[in-house]
Amino acid sequence: MTIKKDKFLTSSKREQFTGKGKSKLSLFAAVAALLVVAVIALLVFTGSDDNEVADSPFGEPLANTRSYMGQVVSMTRVEAVVDQEWASIPLDVLEEADIVYFEVENKDGFMVPMMAYITPSGRVFTGSSMCEPCQGRYFSLAGETLVCDNCRTTYTIESHEFLSGSVACGSFPPVYMESVLEDGMVRVSLQDILQWEKRVY
Repeated sequence: MTIKKDKFLTSSKREQFTGKGKSKLSLFAAVAALLVVAVIALLVFTGSDDNEVADSPFGEPLANTRSYMGQVVSMTRVEAVVDQEWASIPLDVLEEADIVYFEVENKDGFMVPMMAYITPSGRVFTGSSMCEPCQGRYFSLAGETLVCDNCRTTYTIESHEFLSGSVACGSFPPVYMESVLEDGMVRVSLQDILQWEKRVY
């Protein structure tokens, strides 16, 4: 009696000869490769947003994080406490208002327009409050943007990159002036404020 040897071949060996196992292996490898590419793309995409916030020119976070999505927050006018070194506003007032406007008089009697606002990442922007080409002095926070109330030019809220509106105005975003937090007060150097000048006439 003759025994056919192929009856004793295992299924895996049979697949090696027929090629069925290779097709399944190739499909598995393709799916795995696609998953790896998708994970890498996700990490790069999410990492770019984190880096943008990490590289914000407005210093380290001083306040709680927040969101302005679905909101338009207009400026609240406040009076700054001005002494020989600083123009100061209370952090709790800024926390409540989100964005404030104040003025400081220079030696020529010009009222320097100033603003302070809290970014979604909790950083505090302090600086000029003028859209120089259109002379607008008031801004709003809308979603993830800073908007000139006069010409409707928009900037990114975390870094003042021009987004839309007037190209001329977008070339001259509000000037950042570094501030410090002391005794619950956000303090801007009076010297920095008084040295500010319009860049467009």
